[in-house]
Amino acid sequence: MEDELTALERINIVLEGGIPDRVPSLCLGSDFKFIDLFMKSSYALTEEDLEYFSNADLSPRFLHTQQLLAKFSPKSIYPNGLDAKIDLCWEIVDGVQLRKGESQDTFITPNGQVFKFIINDDGIPSYWYTGPSLDSKEKIINFWEHSDNLKVDKNRFRVLAKNRKKMKKFDIVVAQGIGGPFENGLLGIGYLNFAKLARKEPEIIKKHIDFLWENYQKKNLRFLLKTRPDLVMIGNDIGHNDGLQLPLKHWQKFFKPILKKYVEMVHDAGVKFIVHCCGAIEELFPDFVEIGVDGVDSLQPTINDLEMYRKKFPEITLLGTIDDTDLLVNATPEEVRRDMREKIKNLGKKGGYIPGPTNWLLDQKPENIVALFQAIREFGVYD
Repeated sequence: MEDELTALERINIVLEGGIPDRVPSLCLGSDFKFIDLFMKSSYALTEEDLEYFSNADLSPRFLHTQQLLAKFSPKSIYPNGLDAKIDLCWEIVDGVQLRKGESQDTFITPNGQVFKFIINDDGIPSYWYTGPSLDSKEKIINFWEHSDNLKVDKNRFRVLAKNRKKMKKFDIVVAQGIGGPFENGLLGIGYLNFAKLARKEPEIIKKHIDFLWENYQKKNLRFLLKTRPDLVMIGNDIGHNDGLQLPLKHWQKFFKPILKKYVEMVHDAGVKFIVHCCGAIEELFPDFVEIGVDGVDSLQPTINDLEMYRKKFPEITLLGTIDDTDLLVNATPEEVRRDMREKIKNLGKKGGYIPGPTNWLLDQKPENIVALFQAIREFGVYD
């Protein structure tokens, strides 16, 4: 079955409030764990696949796993594809090189987050946030004296246009972005530091967040927009399972003004803006509408009232919504198909919906992921 529209045309129509030929799909990308599971399944990439994708110059880079995404193509795009379709994926870039941490297996991000490389017992690599490096007021103030450490290298953005062109061969749109203001502003200084300073010395928090915007995030975003991205998606995980990770008044005072600047810069470039935000985030939706966010991604269905979001906030396209921690891990492919059919029926009325797993693929059953994207293609007609 040939599509009437390209993936980019389809996605932009949805983000603009229209109804395209069919429901587009989303897969952010994949961790190495899922690649391992996939390669041990009946859907594994064959030598023929690898040769074809190598000739197409696709890369198995961490998270932005181009070969895996292309394998889901319908037969009309790639004859050996899984006859499903992924329309949208995500790629994150940072214009500043990571620094070595105090121990050999750690590194520090430009905004002060400490990450650790881990090789699991099964030999699969991963890395995790382990805490802040700017864990005192004195370290934060000293950080401001070294803006030269935040010099953005424009060469790190050159790959973005190439990656969009590669994936366009398989009619897959790459939403590209940088880190958002919440994670950039909070994780480098830590939750304890933030809570104490927000209460006793809020001017320190305000100055730090403004410093990061002016010296780091704005420059990153400017270089990103110079590559003329099709869509921009930024990561901003403000929620957890029971609500926000900070009081709403602190989000509105410290972080909302910076996110508004992100949105304005992206819209001024004529590009749609999506925010990836995990957790239970109902409190944020009025602010997202106010500052002009086009779409919100993740939206775990067990902790968000998705149907209420569609009815109360029709201006915002809902992305994700397919439970990646239980349904896609423990259910059967038929149960996944039924869930997808119901989601499209209930959330896809009058458009405004782009389904996919609520986060990067990690430990889900490969057969469930295949069933998911085949079901979106099969049932994906807006009511």
